[in-house]
Amino acid sequence: MLPLNSLTQAIQSFQDAFLALQVVEDKTLYHVADKVIPRHKDYRVSGLPKDSFHIACSSHKTRIKNSLRTPGIDPIEKALLKQRLVNLSTAQSAYIEKQKNAGLPA
Repeated sequence: MLPLNSLTQAIQSFQDAFLALQVVEDKTLYHVADKVIPRHKDYRVSGLPKDSFHIACSSHKTRIKNSLRTPGIDPIEKALLKQRLVNLSTAQSAYIEKQKNAGLPA
């Protein structure tokens, strides 16, 4: 199980991610976001802005992977955590499609 501080950080990250999800729906707003995020590869995912949605997903993947390293983890919980990893990757892929639909060049 994740420590309380880690869960608080996850909640805050996903609150930011949901804001990014709203902005990516508005092509005009998201073009501005694309212009203010550096072009350096550290700030891009598949050539698209690595915004708060991507940061939240990658941070939470790290939290889950760390939890999976915990010795003696219950097999049911382990399976659930592995499924959450898959779900986060799927969510991130769907978000990349939303970024592309906003008219950003990949």
